Amino acid sequence: MLSNILTLDMRINLGARLIMAWAIAASTVARTANSADNGALMRPEMWQHALPRLEMLAPPLPLPQGLTFEDSQGQSVTLAATNGELRLINLWATWCAPCREEMPALDRLAEHLLEEPFQVLAIASGPHSMANIKRFYTSADLKHLDIYQSPNSQLAASLGAIALPSSFIVSPNGLVLARLIGDADWDAPAVIAVIRDHLPN
Repeated sequence: MLSNILTLDMRINLGARLIMAWAIAASTVARTANSADNGALMRPEMWQHALPRLEMLAPPLPLPQGLTFEDSQGQSVTLAATNGELRLINLWATWCAPCREEMPALDRLAEHLLEEPFQVLAIASGPHSMANIKRFYTSADLKHLDIYQSPNSQLAASLGAIALPSSFIVSPNGLVLARLIGDADWDAPAVIAVIRDHLPN
């Protein structure tokens, strides 16, 4: 009788261990599925609700090697140097009215996700005077976007941007997951929520 009780107890313990192991594995899979690092944007219906004009790329496209742009001091920055975080690359221009209207929303998005593994890279595309870019940042009261530019429009050509503004969602490991041509309400609660849901763990 004691032998049977011990055997039953052992079976219960084994079952509990298996359930716990399954729960841990399921949690790991869920975290992986929620990360944009797995090469796809999950929950496409949420993205489409938040950003109806967003085009999700299937399959995602790897970023071309060696893409660079300049910071506010004219120093070269490689796009690969920003790997490790989910990124929203926004190409804009000082002469583009929709771009200028969109920039405050991008600034607020960056503020909302300031402590998260997420970057908004607003990059002025084409020949610009750095003084004009800084003047616009001041007049629009942009406080959470670093100043970048791509004077030769290399980024626009490499990413296939056919108009400005153009935005691209790039995974932490350098895959272009989605693109959106035109402006968007980037600081809308639904947009912030779906981005949070896809941040790397």
